[in-house]
Amino acid sequence: MTTATASSERENRSVLRRVMIASGLGTLIEYFDYASYSYLATTIAVVFFPAEDRAIALMSTFAVFALSFLVRPIGAFVWGSLGDRIGRKSVLATTIIIMSTATLLIGFLPGYAAIGVAAPLLLLLLRMTQSFSAAGEYAGAGIFIAEYAPAKRRGLLTSVVPMSAAGGFLLASLVTTILYASSSTEFIEQWGWRIPFLIAGPLGLLGLWLRTRLEDTPQFRRIQEIEQNERESAQRERKKNPARRAEAWRSLPSMVKILLVMSLNAGAYYLLLSYTPTFLIEEADMAPARATLVVTIGLVAHLVLIPVVARLSDRFGRKRILLVSSVAFIVLSYPIMTLLSLGGVVLATAVLIGALVFFAMNDAVFPSFFTEMFGTRSRYLGFALAFNVGATLFGGVAPLVGTWLIATTGNPSSPAFFLILLGVMSLIGLLLSKETVRTDLVDTQVDVGTAPIQKID
Repeated sequence: MTTATASSERENRSVLRRVMIASGLGTLIEYFDYASYSYLATTIAVVFFPAEDRAIALMSTFAVFALSFLVRPIGAFVWGSLGDRIGRKSVLATTIIIMSTATLLIGFLPGYAAIGVAAPLLLLLLRMTQSFSAAGEYAGAGIFIAEYAPAKRRGLLTSVVPMSAAGGFLLASLVTTILYASSSTEFIEQWGWRIPFLIAGPLGLLGLWLRTRLEDTPQFRRIQEIEQNERESAQRERKKNPARRAEAWRSLPSMVKILLVMSLNAGAYYLLLSYTPTFLIEEADMAPARATLVVTIGLVAHLVLIPVVARLSDRFGRKRILLVSSVAFIVLSYPIMTLLSLGGVVLATAVLIGALVFFAMNDAVFPSFFTEMFGTRSRYLGFALAFNVGATLFGGVAPLVGTWLIATTGNPSSPAFFLILLGVMSLIGLLLSKETVRTDLVDTQVDVGTAPIQKID
């Protein structure tokens, strides 16, 4: 190996390492901001809604959570289009500062007792701002890493994004657990609940600094050069260049397939990692500190599982791992919810970790799978739209649906019916899809699936 080649490889590894750190930490910060609301739901219900009926106040809190997701598809279209036109880096730098600002402002909101109905309305406005920002985060971070990563390690390296998202939830869970364990109910309801939201300001500045130090991906820069030549050629011939519009239409079938696959990820994510503390508090009579402790331990296990499963997907295929996850949720969701409802920290923790084994088979794999389903010209838009429409239809409503199913049926295991439905939908999407593992990322949608699968040495 020549000195020049060795130096080039070291530089490539250094760039990839910086990309993973900036993308991962930025995602962690955004998801910490986002998850804090879920883990403080029972307190937010008291602070921002009338206290006459606890069930209605709690459902109102989750209704705000669900309504905020309505802007996710709009944000996905805006950020996805911009990401494919002006670059991944610029979008990721913008989204993190919007998310952190909105989260910080939530920490300064007065409650219902001070300003009445204006309090939940302002909360909804800021939650919608958070959602608009989050719509560009996950897809952008996954794509940013994938477009730098070698094909045979793409699953493992892009798993930094779900690990960072889970890390954000874990950090929010840790902060909330410490808050509930060390503070009185009165302090938490007056000031304590604000602490996780106020942390967002300095964290957002750190994430912004990390992301502005990166270059855009080589694939995007190459597409920019190609399109510049196409524009110049079109101008000489006095014609319009229809490449972008045609590319978006060609990516629609892939969007539909991954929307179906995304349904399970979105619903399971927000039921298992966001709703479980509330479920344990309300249905298993568990103390808030213990309920958040269960999820904190589960999140640690999830973080360990993600890179293991992602590496397996590099060897055995994305589709195969995702299929196991879908079938497991169809078969096991009802027993999982039944056991969780029995209560007890040890039992609940063991059951949650068991559920997260199968969830990791979805969560660890889909960033690489989704990235590989699109050409570079439409990758950000295709990934972001499918991801965020799925999050809106199946994720944002998950805590509300879970609460409603229990209230309607009187059966604490009934949220399992929602998970079973999503497992079936994901299975259908996968059966319609091709294997994508170890294929080169391509520039245009028509070339997706045509590259040969590379052999592992």
